[in-house]
Amino acid sequence: MENEKTQIPSAEEIAAKLREEEANIEGGAPEKDEHAIKQLIELLGSHNSEHKDAGLELLKNEKSVDFLLEAIQHTEHKNEKAILIAACWESGLDFKGHEAFFADLALDMDLFVSLEAITVIDSIEYMEVAAMKEILQKLNDKNITKHPNESMLSDLKLSLEEKIAENP
Repeated sequence: MENEKTQIPSAEEIAAKLREEEANIEGGAPEKDEHAIKQLIELLGSHNSEHKDAGLELLKNEKSVDFLLEAIQHTEHKNEKAILIAACWESGLDFKGHEAFFADLALDMDLFVSLEAITVIDSIEYMEVAAMKEILQKLNDKNITKHPNESMLSDLKLSLEEKIAENP
């Protein structure tokens, strides 16, 4: 058990890295801390629920929307990307205004990336009609009938159409 703790960074260590990252982003320094992203992925992907919960709480407390978006954008491994996208909705952070970013991810060919992105879109409360229409446009522009995740994307499309009809 003690050995496991040394492998997984503490929430405090990652919080310090996240604060550094946010300061770098706000200060205009484009460098991202790959190590902090990897540590966060390890924490969130841990099979230990306490570690995962600590990571999610950390993201929420640090208001890490920008950090998460940056991490998702720069993570190439699909499994790691899906873990980070899942953290978006699991943390309860507000991603309103970033619907188009997640719509692009929803169209990813990877089942888990697509599923988690759709879940983020579904979890955004009080989405603007314009944002819903923008997502629908992206779905219509892509021929989703031949997409491997067609059923999920069709459900998203139907859900958005119903919400738009309710808010003329």
